[in-house]
Amino acid sequence: MWQKLLDIQKRIAPEVVSELQKRSTILKQIRTYQPIGRRPLARQLNMTERVLRKEVDALHDLDLIDIDKKGISISQTGIEVLDELSPFMTTLDRRSGLALKLQRQYNLQGCHIIRGDADEDPELQQELSQLMAEEFQKMIFDNAIISVAGGSTMANVSQYLKPAEENLLFVSARGGLGEEVGNQANSIASRLAKATGGEHRVLYAPDSVGDSVYESLKDEPSIKEITELNRRSDYVMHGIGEAFMMARRRNVEAAALSQLEADCAVGETFGYYFNAEGDIVRKVKTIGIQLEDLASKKAIFAVAGGSSKKEAVRAYMKMAPKNTILFIDEAIGEFLLKND
Repeated sequence: MWQKLLDIQKRIAPEVVSELQKRSTILKQIRTYQPIGRRPLARQLNMTERVLRKEVDALHDLDLIDIDKKGISISQTGIEVLDELSPFMTTLDRRSGLALKLQRQYNLQGCHIIRGDADEDPELQQELSQLMAEEFQKMIFDNAIISVAGGSTMANVSQYLKPAEENLLFVSARGGLGEEVGNQANSIASRLAKATGGEHRVLYAPDSVGDSVYESLKDEPSIKEITELNRRSDYVMHGIGEAFMMARRRNVEAAALSQLEADCAVGETFGYYFNAEGDIVRKVKTIGIQLEDLASKKAIFAVAGGSSKKEAVRAYMKMAPKNTILFIDEAIGEFLLKND
């Protein structure tokens, strides 16, 4: 019964479930560490103090917490509400439990899972985009630089972002893909900036180039500026693609497709194609962010949905930097747990 109610709520009012999860988590942390100050609580919850302050004020207005000079404590009403929520949250936390197992299994910074298989229910891609937007907005800070890749799921993220008080700069992580303009990094960076009230920089370069073109482009002042911004950006937001689907989207020639097949490629990201063991089998020369740039970031938001991408995600996990925050559906999550 709880699972059915949850699924209905996720479809009709997904923000209600998300808010319930968030406030329940805050109450649990307060109950465990009370009395606790706002700053250490924000650190434990991986939230900015500004976001946490709003939640604390709301919980206090609902008489669920008490605030005094010693810090924040849960009220008797708050304890009763948490206990009453227990069966509801247990059902909700099944996916959270799977996410925690995968986070530990792959030593990731974070992992978030939505119900179902996005290949069977395309609307779930919207849920992934919303979840990524919500988690990203918790971590932003003033003057943050965000490198943004392309893709259909990434293209939806802007719908769920809210205007931010912080100054943000979104930068295209790679050039045009030769595909639908709305799914290109330049377009997505522009929409994310508009949604948050931030700024953006675009990369006026093709997605893949030959050696001679690469050498001439990399010294162009506008290209050098974007390259430097990508190198020192704080966050990266990108998708994980199935190798042959991405190769066809990028109009890879027949000979290269045959070589990818011979090399048993399963996944692609940032122009790197890799096999099931996470070994890079083909590197497209691109103007933009490189894999070696990722380790220095505060966080990397990586997203994929649908069972067709399960092999690609599994392979990427073998090479993913430890600062990765993964956003997937249950179909991929269960596959990863059983096939490490």
